[in-house]
Amino acid sequence: MFELETGSAAESVAALDLSILIVTWNSERFIDRCLRSIAAACEGLAYEVVVYDNASGDDTIAHLALGGSHLQNAQVIRSIANRGFAAGINQAFGASRGRYVFLLNPDCELAPGALTMVFEFLEQHPHIAAAAPLLIDECGGGSQREFQLRRLPTLGTFMAEVLLIDKLLPANPATARYRYRDLDLTAPRRVEQPAAAALLLRRETVEEIGPLDEAFAPAWFEDVDYCRRLAEKQKEVWVVPAAQARHFGGASLEHIPFGTFVDVWYRNMWRYAQKWMRPSQVEALRWGIITGMLLRCLAGIVGFHPRGVARWEAFRGYRNVLRKAFERWSPSSSPSSS
Repeated sequence: MFELETGSAAESVAALDLSILIVTWNSERFIDRCLRSIAAACEGLAYEVVVYDNASGDDTIAHLALGGSHLQNAQVIRSIANRGFAAGINQAFGASRGRYVFLLNPDCELAPGALTMVFEFLEQHPHIAAAAPLLIDECGGGSQREFQLRRLPTLGTFMAEVLLIDKLLPANPATARYRYRDLDLTAPRRVEQPAAAALLLRRETVEEIGPLDEAFAPAWFEDVDYCRRLAEKQKEVWVVPAAQARHFGGASLEHIPFGTFVDVWYRNMWRYAQKWMRPSQVEALRWGIITGMLLRCLAGIVGFHPRGVARWEAFRGYRNVLRKAFERWSPSSSPSSS
């Protein structure tokens, strides 16, 4: 293991099949399991690992320093500040050499042969730009298809979420279609928006489409935006269900207060809408968010709130989003000012 200055590039001394890009932030609970799974997942491939650490305040770096044999071919880039997931991936990509790049969250554990399988799938289908293994739950017993695989969002799917329709009427057609409940996963399938927790892309695709949009900081919706950019260029993205990865989830969420999470989530939803939807749809979504936050505030007052979140913490978080939606997320209502 060796260390690079932030933003520096690795010299291309030999062609590699694959570069695995991992962005960490307070990931000490997950990173060992993730790294240990890589060698068996990449059987037969020439690969490297590039870890970009977003100024972790826990023992993530210490775990990397003690990584042992599973970090012999790794680069570690240490940032002096948390620049977010998109910026971390972009920096790691700049330091990588592989013909393919695999975005991997530290809270994922790859199954043996998983990356080799997805790699060979893309090798055999040169018209496909990207592919993902299927994420399964931490117990290994069921897929996380509704988290991982979704169609690109529309105003209707956003409204179903912000107005709690997907919770009150989970079987409604809009939500069922959005979450690909009709998708047969007995074989590889084309999908619109797989989560970037585990996603393999051709290097030339990334070079053509460009870097992840760092405005979606620190996280959320940067992968949705990237899949939309792929779709705009008629690039195909597939899922390979036989290749699997256990996804434990919550590597970042467990370190973020609830109020900060909902603040960033709805701000980045709004940013995505501004980028890809008509002005009238953007304004409709804003009023949908306002209505949704009012409903959540009322529900919180009478005792209905997310599990594990105190009633008044939830109320304050929703009230803050309500205020910022009224202000159209002006610069003065940025997360740092809340």
